[in-house]
Amino acid sequence: MSDAFGQIIADKGLNVPAVVSRFHSASSGRYHGRARVEGGNFAARFLTRLAGFPAPGEEVEFQITTQPQGSGQLWSRQFGRSSTTSHLRFDRVRGCAVERFGLVQIQMGLRMQGAALAVDVLGVSLLGVPLPKWLTPKSASCEFETPDGTFGFDISAKLPVIGLLIRYQGAFEVPVTR
Repeated sequence: MSDAFGQIIADKGLNVPAVVSRFHSASSGRYHGRARVEGGNFAARFLTRLAGFPAPGEEVEFQITTQPQGSGQLWSRQFGRSSTTSHLRFDRVRGCAVERFGLVQIQMGLRMQGAALAVDVLGVSLLGVPLPKWLTPKSASCEFETPDGTFGFDISAKLPVIGLLIRYQGAFEVPVTR
């Protein structure tokens, strides 16, 4: 079983790098590495800390754990001493990934941008109420294969008026299963 991104990749026939395909083909896993974390202004840092995201830092140790839960996957992210959990599922009707962080639900689409898998925020809802487009975060997130063959990520979110919420960049090994 693949995760929500894996289902979109398959449905759209996206030609993603092998390591990205392996990562999203797994129904569960534990991955670790180091990341660079950037934060925005005071308001942005306040919001991201409330959600459990890490403070800015260089070479921040992280661990990502995924496991099946209900109709999707539970994602646990630990960056240093900060942790956040979300539920990621595939919405077959809309053809998108839906990730829930507490009271916030984010709908995401995927597309290829060069050799990277780009992640687009399609919409956000709070307490089940869709936010207007002018309040929807913008994302310049992508996943890719690094020169040494590891899974690379560059995840970012910006809010209108506030600006950069968070950006984290890093890489980790995805084992080859036989």
